[in-house]
Amino acid sequence: MTLAPPCRPRLRLAAWRRPLAASLAGALSAALRVAASRSFVAPLVLLAATAILHADRAHAQGVTGVGVEAAESERAGDDFIRVEGAGFVLRGAPWHFLGANVAVMHGQAHRAAMERVLDAVRDDGLTVVRVWALGERASDAPPWARDYAFRIGEEAWVESSFAHLDRLLVAARARGLRVILVLANRWSDYGGFPRYLRWGGAREENLEAGELTELQSAAFYDCSRCDALYRAHVARVVGRVNTLSGVAYRDDPTILAWELANELSAHPRDRASLVRWVTESARFLRSLDARQLISAGHIGYARASDRQSWLAVQRIAEIDYADAHAYPLRSGRVRTLAELSRFVDDRVQLAHHVAKKPFVWGEYGFSTRERTLLGLARTAWFDAFLSRSHHDGVDGALVWHYVPHDARPAEHALYPDGPGAASTRDVRRVLARHARRWRSTPPVERNARLSDARGEQPLMPLDQELRGSTAPHAAWEPAIAGSRLLAIAPHAFAYARFEALGVWREPPVAHVWGAGAGELRYRFRAPSGQRVPSLFVVRFRASSELPGTGAGARATDISRVEVLIGDVPLGTLIAPVDDGQGAWLELVVDDAALLARAFGTRARVYELRLRVDAAEGAGGLCVYAEDFAHPEAPSGRVELRWR
Repeated sequence: MTLAPPCRPRLRLAAWRRPLAASLAGALSAALRVAASRSFVAPLVLLAATAILHADRAHAQGVTGVGVEAAESERAGDDFIRVEGAGFVLRGAPWHFLGANVAVMHGQAHRAAMERVLDAVRDDGLTVVRVWALGERASDAPPWARDYAFRIGEEAWVESSFAHLDRLLVAARARGLRVILVLANRWSDYGGFPRYLRWGGAREENLEAGELTELQSAAFYDCSRCDALYRAHVARVVGRVNTLSGVAYRDDPTILAWELANELSAHPRDRASLVRWVTESARFLRSLDARQLISAGHIGYARASDRQSWLAVQRIAEIDYADAHAYPLRSGRVRTLAELSRFVDDRVQLAHHVAKKPFVWGEYGFSTRERTLLGLARTAWFDAFLSRSHHDGVDGALVWHYVPHDARPAEHALYPDGPGAASTRDVRRVLARHARRWRSTPPVERNARLSDARGEQPLMPLDQELRGSTAPHAAWEPAIAGSRLLAIAPHAFAYARFEALGVWREPPVAHVWGAGAGELRYRFRAPSGQRVPSLFVVRFRASSELPGTGAGARATDISRVEVLIGDVPLGTLIAPVDDGQGAWLELVVDDAALLARAFGTRARVYELRLRVDAAEGAGGLCVYAEDFAHPEAPSGRVELRWR
């Protein structure tokens, strides 16, 4: 294994900054203690947390994170996991793990089954569990939601949830398990970023109802009030003293790491906001003097531009190890075991040889609802994924997820006991076998494709391609002023390539979409008996391409669409901001010399290309067809007029 240069000792605040951090953290701690019995908790918490936030931001330019303190005496004899180079160590020896996400915090059944779930994880040979130490509910939330939150409204903390977390840490330690604690959730499950945004003043409808898009999550990263509320929770968790063991969380080596938030992500246009938030949040957490590791909790990437965002986050000095989530068969980019290997390779290459840090699969999974996936047994996918991770020297992997059985089967569930246990026993056997392998033969990078010399060059395709009919469209009809008209359905393309790509034929609007840079190509035959047109018109209904229907879009989120015939550019159109409907775009070409270049050949079949460079605006292209919500409106189509 090619190691990064010299070992990176545990990072701490520079000595000159400690008094400031200590005093501010002390102010927050005192405010929280007083707040526990006073009705004016919100102002105190917000005042203290906001003071730390503003002080931290004031020093952001002058402090590059943290001073370096060797602390070899500290490192030599304790039970905390450290980072050296691109790997984990325990008391100076290399350390790796296989583990599991566990559903043991939210809901009566989950809490009651906590010890049984941990027993199953231990019995399968796994050594780390990932747990969501989060939950934010509105002050008027129903009882079922209030009982399993950590916070009700901005000002009331739920001690029973913290007490259950105490029990979990004690139970995990008794079983030899380490714990990764996740401190927030991007999604609306149990509150998450949407609830913080609502407390921060956001007024969007249905903010908590569905997925928070990348565009909307950027509002969280730029929300100072959200930061203050989030940091109050972080301080309360990290600063807690376990009521059963008497050990402060910050001093408990049972806690392997703190994860800032589950599945962080942002649109490429908001990369700077994401990086700033992760940097400042990790710096704040470290100011609380916790000795555990810190990870970002980034979801990972599919597109080239998202890959750059992921790498930018993992390179942050305050982040101790790189992490990503992997559901390869849902990505649309993995259909074979060979493609799965490339999927794994690319992430390990960036973590170990570019960011120079350990790499952990924070979540990975393949559906357990079916026994066969894409023609292979589901166990074959788990086996191949873990085998390639071992071959590449992955430092840790956490399967999603061990969960008590109930009447609602979950797509990636692994059942430790009860009626569902037999249904996923085959997968658990695979996990147990790999756990034995990782103990007997620890993963070491053996893959010759991975190296410092390769750098950021991708090891997997970053574009998606679709191929359609090669038969050229030729149904020209008479049109105005002696011209002829050819109408092509948007989905009847010959070829499509984008960073992410799809065809949607269902309500509300049928469309072809491509995100990032790429192109659509349509083949057509020139009208019979005609050579070079004196007028050529291209018309279609389109928009840029953003997540969902563009919620959170800005006026600058347009797309520049270059129109070409073959390799001859005819002009550029501006696709408006994605609103799920689009607008008609039209390019009129009557330049005789340009038309001669495009059509003055012996060819009778031509290729119309709609090409997008994602260098500015939102990028991407959405070409609309049938509008199911407005059947009276003419269907969208790609129109060519020739005269």
